[in-house]
Amino acid sequence: MSTGSGADSAPAPTSTHESTTGGTFSSLKIRNYRLFATGAVISNTGTWMSRITQDWLVLSLTGSAAAVGITTALQFLPMLLFGLYGGVIADRLPKRKLLLVSQAALGLCGIALAVLTLS
Repeated sequence: MSTGSGADSAPAPTSTHESTTGGTFSSLKIRNYRLFATGAVISNTGTWMSRITQDWLVLSLTGSAAAVGITTALQFLPMLLFGLYGGVIADRLPKRKLLLVSQAALGLCGIALAVLTLS
């Protein structure tokens, strides 16, 4: 236990039983977090399905492993180039609106890929 100048203002220690009763998934008791976590799982599943589908389409059209490698590299290039700027923007804009816009944009990209593939 600390005996420094800040030790007098520190809260009294609680028993370890009270601080660990929540468990690993205690955050799932909160409805909004459950909604967010479920949406994140669905979004990530869709994103990876889209990436795999795009790579598979490139392989079936070209038959070239190099083209698949270039496609994969280009899929991650925007994150590499704009990731830091995206973090700054995410800190300054309303979170809910930003999530809705970004997920809608991802959905439109998926629809556009489907339309181009089927046409």
